Amino acid sequence: MGSGRCRWLLVVLGVLVVLVVLVPAARGDCGPLPELPGAEPPEDSKDQQSFPIGTKITYRCVLGFAKVPLKSDTIQCLENALWSVLPEFCDRSCLSPPRVSFAKVSAEDETKNFYAVGVTVSYVCNPGYKNSTDELPTSTCLENLTWSEVPELCERETCGPPKVPEHGTLVTTDYLFGSKADVICDDGYELTPGPPSIRCYIHDDRVAWTPLPTCHRIQGVSPLPSTSTVGATAVTDAPKPLEEKTSEYRYILPLIIIPCIIGIVVIAIWTIKKCGIKQKGTYKPNPTNAGDEEQGPSCQERKTGP
Repeated sequence: MGSGRCRWLLVVLGVLVVLVVLVPAARGDCGPLPELPGAEPPEDSKDQQSFPIGTKITYRCVLGFAKVPLKSDTIQCLENALWSVLPEFCDRSCLSPPRVSFAKVSAEDETKNFYAVGVTVSYVCNPGYKNSTDELPTSTCLENLTWSEVPELCERETCGPPKVPEHGTLVTTDYLFGSKADVICDDGYELTPGPPSIRCYIHDDRVAWTPLPTCHRIQGVSPLPSTSTVGATAVTDAPKPLEEKTSEYRYILPLIIIPCIIGIVVIAIWTIKKCGIKQKGTYKPNPTNAGDEEQGPSCQERKTGP
């Protein structure tokens, strides 16, 4: 009796298992959506318990993950009421590589849309810059999903000394890409209409100076003789006109102040001699010759009381 009951129980359990497996298939439905690492289904289908055959669901990567290129992100309810197999397609990825002024991401790395942890991208120098070493700048996706700093291995190219305008000079800090040189005309000359400076810029895939303005003579004004060297380029870190004015004041001020001080001292000595006072309230003339007394108003009148 005991063994017979056990056999019947096993049969019943087997029937229940078959029903559980075959009933959804008989209805033509797939069960709940499977879970995938780093991905999630759309909000409106997360809690749904059954899906008709032929249903397609597209997953999306959660925050901190990105879709691996060329991998599928969609599953489908098959004819046997089972979901298709969907391999992991989300992985941790950095955002786009950082942009820098002196270089750009290589064409090969720029087309990628997935940068896994540990991936290194390379850079090429921008126009107007050249490699300062044999190595290319690079950056690596770190564990915290940020990029390592891009080393500045590109330096600015030089345009060389610019041509100096006739009857003028140039003032600049250097001759490197992006630099500016101001044009200053000699006395009696002025710039033609247009920019008063030139710049080192990109021209036909190389660096060059922009067109140079010219200095023409001012009508009715005679040019002053210039002591400077014709066609000079001044390389300076500060505006030259301010330095020249400061230098002029350094020599002119003493020429004005010293004579004034000497004049004040002479007048003071003359006044002391002329208006010598021996005691308070009295005045004693200081005649130039014996027995000769000065007449007229004195420096300080004698004080007489009642």
